[in-house]
Amino acid sequence: MQATKNMNQKIHTVIICISDTYLARGHILADFYEQHHESTLILTPDFSHSHKKIIDQKEEGVMYLHHRQYSKNLSWQRIYGHIEFAKLARQTVEQIQPKRIHCLLPANSLAKQMDRYKKEHPEVELIFDINDLWPESLPIPGFEYTPFSWVWKNLRNHHLARAEHVFVECQLFHDVLQKQIGLDSQVLYWSRKGNDEDIDVSLRSDLKKQENPILSLCYLGSANNIIDLAYMKEFLEKLAQKIKIDLHVIANGAKKQEMMDTLKPFVHVIDHGLVYDAKQKQEIFSQCHFGLNMMKSSVCIGLSMKSIDYLEAGLPILNTLQGDLHTWIDQQNCGLNLDRQHIDADIIKVLDLVRDPHLQQTMRENARKLFKEELSLQAFYSHLETIYSSRQK
Repeated sequence: MQATKNMNQKIHTVIICISDTYLARGHILADFYEQHHESTLILTPDFSHSHKKIIDQKEEGVMYLHHRQYSKNLSWQRIYGHIEFAKLARQTVEQIQPKRIHCLLPANSLAKQMDRYKKEHPEVELIFDINDLWPESLPIPGFEYTPFSWVWKNLRNHHLARAEHVFVECQLFHDVLQKQIGLDSQVLYWSRKGNDEDIDVSLRSDLKKQENPILSLCYLGSANNIIDLAYMKEFLEKLAQKIKIDLHVIANGAKKQEMMDTLKPFVHVIDHGLVYDAKQKQEIFSQCHFGLNMMKSSVCIGLSMKSIDYLEAGLPILNTLQGDLHTWIDQQNCGLNLDRQHIDADIIKVLDLVRDPHLQQTMRENARKLFKEELSLQAFYSHLETIYSSRQK
């Protein structure tokens, strides 16, 4: 157990975050509570889910609890590690005795352990903050009907009612939990600290070419087992018969090389590796017509993290997800929702957009406007402030 904060200081709010994937949300929550003069501490594993290695660089305001190492996302080692971490988190909270626990889920085992802590310490304010639904998002056909799936799901659902408040990362999660257990949760869209400067979303002159145009696409994020590589291949292979395609890849993940090898026969792949610098990433986005957001139909995700980056950059999205993002694209005209059953029709729509710089520019402006109104840090804090203030009365 390692901490970078003076533990002699009384901690008001403990934020529990089991994955570095969600740690950005943990940090902006900590900033919010500290703006209200509440001391905070983030509990997180000493093992990186994203990079599959021990975390060497420690951050201020974070305590790193032991988590066993694992190499595959779908593995017993990961499940055991999550169960062990949840118990260790509860033990640590017992030592700290905070006034509030803001617990990000998954892991579902955290819901069980924090429920138990709340039973023994009814005075503590407990908030659950759901950023993913497991096992609903597991891309295994028929798994949701297995006994193990029911137990895993119930490990979360059985304990949510213990909290004073339940946040969900998107409206789709709210609707799923409402249907499953009648839970009335509060949507708190994902956000993070980012580039606060104004972003120029003007369509570059090279993207307006009418003669021999090249369609420039971007794939951002982890290439893992929930991407719909089969559909991506079918769609882009057919599209490449009509127009030359550049694919800019800013990614890591177990499926990255397979994805690039699959697409290289008909798409020019430009591998940028991992890019963390906001300005460098924006420069890549500005070279593209669309960002790709193509996931398997079985996953339960309403708003992917990559789509937030695209919208922040003013980059329209080619999307297969249902839920929040699908609705926004329909209503706000900031991309194109794709239909797996009508690939040829969608290809025509994409080609029409590429040939119309005015429509492209409108989509870029709409994407950026949507981000600022719904997903910016200011929007996050404004929404959270409304809820926080109402609870202090």
